[in-house]
Amino acid sequence: MVFLWLVLGMILLIKGADWLVEGAVSIALNLGVSKLIVGLSVVAFGTSIPELVASVVSVLKGHSSVSISNVVGSNVANIGLCLAVGVLFSSVNIRKQTMRIEVPFMIISTFVFFSLLIRNGAYLLQWNDGIVFLSLMIVYIYYIVTSARDVIEEELESEIRGKYKTLTSVMLVLIGIAGVSLGGELTIRNVVEIAKMFGLSETFVGLTIVAIGTSLPELVVSITSIVKGEGDILVGNIVGSNIFNILLILGISSLIGNLTVDVRGYYIDLFVMIGIALLLLIFSFTRRKLTRVEGILLLSIYITYILYVFQRK
Repeated sequence: MVFLWLVLGMILLIKGADWLVEGAVSIALNLGVSKLIVGLSVVAFGTSIPELVASVVSVLKGHSSVSISNVVGSNVANIGLCLAVGVLFSSVNIRKQTMRIEVPFMIISTFVFFSLLIRNGAYLLQWNDGIVFLSLMIVYIYYIVTSARDVIEEELESEIRGKYKTLTSVMLVLIGIAGVSLGGELTIRNVVEIAKMFGLSETFVGLTIVAIGTSLPELVVSITSIVKGEGDILVGNIVGSNIFNILLILGISSLIGNLTVDVRGYYIDLFVMIGIALLLLIFSFTRRKLTRVEGILLLSIYITYILYVFQRK
């Protein structure tokens, strides 16, 4: 029964985020908010809402290891699963802007996270680390607003299906808020129950169940982008999501409470996150596109990593 509640929680979390974004976007458009600002909220924040809610709820309930591992696991899954699966359908070109600025910024964010987490010889993030993350988040948002207007408006056209009437939009927002709130509560509560039931660490379930579950929106976006022939924006979406996961989600979560990890040898998980990000950087600069062979390699690394995590528990 606990697994059914977990599945229900993740469905509510993901679908609630979808409704929340749709309603908020529609309200903003009806109020005459610029497409740039609306596009920023859709493209950058949309698919990160499940990770944000799951991480915040886990911290509030005293399960901070789920918060960190959710981000680490999601970032590995975004590249090794979501992006890799998308590339299996078709080769994907990488925008020059994504290659020169966004991927390197993701690498920098990842190294900052790694450095802050292990600087005291212990896996710990505190409120002052949250300030660092959110400061970098402001820099990234400034870059998007000033340098990526055309990209955002192009992605906006593919993301927004149309405006709703104001009353319908408000209802979508309210239902979305209720969905992510209840979904986050059910997800974290049952994840902890599963961990206790099978004697698993909270870090383990954060790296696997929660990370994969909250990465489903990115997986859907990846496959949909390829099918629609919009693969050139796929890498940018994945990279942007990874940046937001580190800077926004860990930034907010560490302001709420101290974040720690409850397993030894966590540096391996961090090295995998860094390594797979560096591999994406190398692929970006060698051919300026991702091929099926590279997708198979990324997916193989992800599967190997998940098998390792299951073996370690």
